[in-house]
Amino acid sequence: MDEVSVRTRRDGDLPALLEIISAQQAETGYPLRWPWPGDLADFVRRPEEVAAWVAEVDGAVAGHVALHRVADDELGALWSAAHGVPIDELRCVGVLFADRRRSRRGVGSVLLDRATRAGLRDGKALVLDVVAGHREPVELYLRRGWVVVGHARPDWLPASEDPVLVMVLPRSSEHGPSTTRG
Repeated sequence: MDEVSVRTRRDGDLPALLEIISAQQAETGYPLRWPWPGDLADFVRRPEEVAAWVAEVDGAVAGHVALHRVADDELGALWSAAHGVPIDELRCVGVLFADRRRSRRGVGSVLLDRATRAGLRDGKALVLDVVAGHREPVELYLRRGWVVVGHARPDWLPASEDPVLVMVLPRSSEHGPSTTRG
């Protein structure tokens, strides 16, 4: 199996990332709103981002993940209460996607591990939200120790969709990033 490596995202990675996210959308439903109602680069690269990484397989960009500051809104309040910390001590794992042509190579797992390690190293409490019907990512997060602490209906969620799952990674040592690839 080809080795997955992870590095900091560069501006030059955006064309490959936009191609990957566009190609996988019909199969995964991510992002939920499609076609994206603006510049898709703004979905990948966001103002609240504090760090972002890409995975590479055989030197080709194969996936993406980012850590974001958390807004003082409904989701932020849920996450803050669940962790028992102020919103500014939270970091949200987001914009996690992988090239479906490289499925089952551990790209998503390796990216999730990188974001998790970075957030924990910085002393942050980690959070995320995920559309409940997106079974593959939900199962990945649950396998990695993430816990559902509530449901929310963000303004971007269509009325036809079930509320998103609001998840946190407990701060106990037993729920750190996995060393296995899944």
